[in-house]
Amino acid sequence: MSKSAKSSRSKVILGCFLLFFGLALIAFGWLIPSRFKSIPFGVVSEAGQAGDSLTDKAKTALLDGNLGTADLLAEAAKELGDQKATLVASQVDMELEFNAQLERWGAWDPFLEAALKDIPVEEYSTEPGFLGVLLAKPNRSAVAKILENSRNPMVRDLLATGSFTTYKRLFPVQSTAGRPLEVCLLSLGLLAQGDHFTDELRIDLREHILEAKASGAVGELEDFYLDCLSLIRIFNWGQLKEAFSGLHSLEAAQKLRFLLHKRSEEQSLVFAMTLTSDDPDDLFAYLERYGDEGFERLKASLAAGVDGYLLALREQLPIEEEAQRASGKVLAEAGDLISQVQDFLAPYSLRNPELALGTKYGLFFIGSFTAFWGFSLFGRFYREKVSPVLALTQRVFGASASVIVFAVLSEPFLASSGAFEGYNFSFVMPVLTNVDGELQIVETTPTTSMESATLLSIAFFFVLQCLVFLICMLKVREIDRRIIEPLVKLRLMENEENLFDSGLYVGIAGTCISLVMQVIGLVDANLLAAYSSNLFGILCVAIVKIRLVRPYKTRLIIASESQIAHHIREE
Repeated sequence: MSKSAKSSRSKVILGCFLLFFGLALIAFGWLIPSRFKSIPFGVVSEAGQAGDSLTDKAKTALLDGNLGTADLLAEAAKELGDQKATLVASQVDMELEFNAQLERWGAWDPFLEAALKDIPVEEYSTEPGFLGVLLAKPNRSAVAKILENSRNPMVRDLLATGSFTTYKRLFPVQSTAGRPLEVCLLSLGLLAQGDHFTDELRIDLREHILEAKASGAVGELEDFYLDCLSLIRIFNWGQLKEAFSGLHSLEAAQKLRFLLHKRSEEQSLVFAMTLTSDDPDDLFAYLERYGDEGFERLKASLAAGVDGYLLALREQLPIEEEAQRASGKVLAEAGDLISQVQDFLAPYSLRNPELALGTKYGLFFIGSFTAFWGFSLFGRFYREKVSPVLALTQRVFGASASVIVFAVLSEPFLASSGAFEGYNFSFVMPVLTNVDGELQIVETTPTTSMESATLLSIAFFFVLQCLVFLICMLKVREIDRRIIEPLVKLRLMENEENLFDSGLYVGIAGTCISLVMQVIGLVDANLLAAYSSNLFGILCVAIVKIRLVRPYKTRLIIASESQIAHHIREE
C-alpha cells in the first residue's frame, strides 16, 4: 500500500473518531441541566427534596395553634398527592371536634376572646369565612366596643374612615346598608390591633387614609376595602391573619383576591403558594408572566418541596416539564438512562448554576469544533487547498453558530415567543348585594419590545454573515500572498465571484428556511427574525464587493497595466 493511500486511510479513521467524539460531547452537554431561560424540573425537585414539604408547613401551623391555616395547607398538600397530609388533616379535625368556636375562628386570638367569649356560636351568621363571625350584629357590636377603646393610631384611623360619605360602591357604617364596610373595618382593625400587618402594608394603608382625610378622594382606599371584603368571606380568622402577614401593599391584596377568584376551585393551593413564598409579590409577578401554565408548574414544584417552589419564584423562569416515558423497550431503557444521567447531574447544576451553563455551552462549542474538524478530514473527489488560518476560522465560526443553534434547541422556551398568557391583575367591582360578588376576569398577554428568541435568531444570522465575510477576506489575502503575476491574481479573483456573492445566497437561504419553519409551526411567526437574514446578506455582499474586492481589483489592474507598459518599453 502506498504512502498516500495509508495517509488517506489514517485521515478517514481520525476523521471518524473526531466526528463521533464531537457528537458525544454535544450529547453530553445536552444532558446537563442548566438554568438560562427555564429551570429543569430535576433541579427544582432536587432543591425541594432538601427542605420542608407542604405537609411539614401544615404540621408546624398545627403545633402553633393556627388550625385554620393547618387545615388549608393540609388540604393543598392532599391535592398535590402527599398522603402524609391526611394525618395532619385528621389531627386538625380532632382538635376542632369539641370546640365549635375555634372551628369558626380558625385560631385563638386574645382580642376575639375578649369580645366574643359570651356570645354563643349559634348566633354567628351562616356566611362563610370570618365574614360569618362578624356579620351578626351582637358580634359586630362587641368587637367595635373593644376597638373603640384602642390607642393604636392605625385602628383609630381605620374606624374613622367608616363615616366618609364619598364612597362610590360602599356605604358609610352609619347607614342602613353599611354592614359590609363595618365588617371590613372591624376585621382590619383586629388585624392592626394584633400587629398582623407588615410594616410596608401599614405605611401604605395609613398613607391612603391620611390622603382620603385631606382630599376626600377614597377611590384606592375603597378598592382595598372591597378586596378585603372578598378575602374576609373566603378565609377564617386564622387564615386571614396569616395571609395579611405576608402582604406588602394594597395592590398585593388586590392581586391575592384576583388569584383566589381566578383559581376558585383551588383556593387552598393559592393560599399555600402565597403563604410559603418569601414574598407574595414574587408569586404575582410569576403569574403575570406565565399565567395558567405557570400556575400548574408551580403546583408541581410545590409538590416536590417548598425549597424547589421558592427556587422557581426567585429565578422567575418557567419550569420544564418532566420527560414523558417513551414507548418500547429500547426507547424506554434509553429514556431511563438519560433520566438517570440528568438526575445525577442535577445536584451539580443546583449548586453551580453559572458553571453548569458554561460547561453546557462549552461542550457545545468544543464538540461542534471537533465534529467540523473530523468532517473536514474525510476524502472527497475534489478538495480545494486552503490555508490553516482559513480552515481554523471556518471551524471556529461554524462552532459558534452551532452553539447558538443548540442553545435555541435545548431551551424549550427560548424559540417560542409569547408561549404564555399571563394574568392581568385588574380590579373588578363586586356586586354589593353579594359581598363576594361575581368577577369578570379580563386577561391580557404581556408583550415586550423584542423577544429573546428574535434576538437569538438575529444573532445567529449575523454570526453566519461574519463567517462569510471572514472567509472572503482570507481568500483575498491568500490570493494576494501568492507569488504570481498580477494578471493571474486578477483572473483568480474573477474566479471567486461566486464566493464573494455567497453572503447573499446564505441570507436568502436563511430567510426561506425561517419562513418555512414558521409556516409549518416549528417556531412562532416572526418576520423580523426571518428577513434579518436577507438584510445581513445584502450588507455583507455590499461590504465585501465595495470595501474589499473592488479596491484590490483596482490595485491589480493598475499593477497589470504597469507591468504590460514596462514589457512594451523593454521590447
